[in-house]
Amino acid sequence: MTDRRIAIAGAGITGLTSALKLEERGAAVTVFERKGEPGGSIKSVKEKGWLAEYGPNTLLLKDRSVAEFIDSLGLAGEKVIANKEANKRFIVKDGKLEPLPVSLTKALMTGLFSTKAKLRFLKEPFISRSKNRDQTVAGFTERRLGKEFLDYAINPFVAGIFAGRPEELSLRHAFPAMDHMEQRYGSLIRGALFGKKERKNRGVTARQLISFGNGMQVLPKTIAEKLNDLRLNHEITGIEQSDDQWTVLTQMGSFGPFDDVIFTIPLYKWTEDLLPVNGSELKSLQSANYPRLSVLLLGYKKEDIAHPLDGFGFLVPDKENRNILGALFSSTLFHGRAPDNAHLLTVFMGGGRQPEIADKEGEELLKLAEEDLRDLIGLKGEAIYKDLVYWPNSIPNYHVGYDEVLDTLKSIEERNPGLRFAGNFRDGISVPDCIKNGLSLAGEIL
Repeated sequence: MTDRRIAIAGAGITGLTSALKLEERGAAVTVFERKGEPGGSIKSVKEKGWLAEYGPNTLLLKDRSVAEFIDSLGLAGEKVIANKEANKRFIVKDGKLEPLPVSLTKALMTGLFSTKAKLRFLKEPFISRSKNRDQTVAGFTERRLGKEFLDYAINPFVAGIFAGRPEELSLRHAFPAMDHMEQRYGSLIRGALFGKKERKNRGVTARQLISFGNGMQVLPKTIAEKLNDLRLNHEITGIEQSDDQWTVLTQMGSFGPFDDVIFTIPLYKWTEDLLPVNGSELKSLQSANYPRLSVLLLGYKKEDIAHPLDGFGFLVPDKENRNILGALFSSTLFHGRAPDNAHLLTVFMGGGRQPEIADKEGEELLKLAEEDLRDLIGLKGEAIYKDLVYWPNSIPNYHVGYDEVLDTLKSIEERNPGLRFAGNFRDGISVPDCIKNGLSLAGEIL
């Protein structure tokens, strides 16, 4: 047990997870949140038979610590597992949806890659390690697997996860598991074959794709309900340190003293007035790119879509020259996302590939999206449900040279004992990554 007083800036999933674990260990925790509800980018909207996700749509359970944390919240009755069709994912190739192969046998038979590309893939175990410890995702992929695999697998994959471009992302920071396999095993194929025991020792368990009956926001709301002191509509305007104690300034007044401050607010919002950072540090931190992204939530009558939508969704390679980055078949993923006679799609536009598209108005975005949907899934008719989410700063892209950002964060922490930084700008962007980081940070502080 402890009598530490801890302030947390931001009620996103990282901050909420840290807060709950710290309270369980006896700390007095106050969470400050600018908005009127918890969850950060996790937001679910339910109306008239539709359940739309404005942020993350799913949560992939593969780490024991994350699975145990969710079970400890008492959400067993709310948790829903994705339908079996979710295992099938499509890539657009020559204007058609091609299933992404999920086994070596299917990879040899797929029409997604040419015979030349398949033979090139088999050379992967014999490609030497890179000496460049901050190689791009594109450079790594083309060197180990070939240009075709980069264009029709990794390029759309990166757009789907980071809304970014593989030519700009650092492999070591964006996909550390792939970097680890090359460095430890000298090959992705050998790493997949021989790394099973190591992954088990790290707490990696069988993968399970889940959400909750009333959407992803059930998770942050459940955590928030368990906290003793969550202050919504409290925007932090600055923090001050005196005699090893911290005071938190908000537009509603000042609060303190605190022994520690955990700061989870995104990097693009940082200013010299908000935190004890200088101009050069701020410039380094704000080099992190958050691509602009628009997300269309579109509902159609089932009879107006020719494709069976029998999968997770589809991703569009840059080479296909489309208006959209991809789409999720949201009502296929989980039951209860649309009325019985309808499909719900979540369509992504813009990102690092086409930022100018993300800035367009709703009706123009809809027109561009439906042009592609008519070609790709046989859409006809008009949307019977539609909504738009615009993210002027979406997902932090861990660019080549991101070590400078991480080193700057560490330097500020060392100079200001008791101040900690956590969020999707550090150690992973996914919801499970943020939960793991929140749990780890709580353990470090106490």
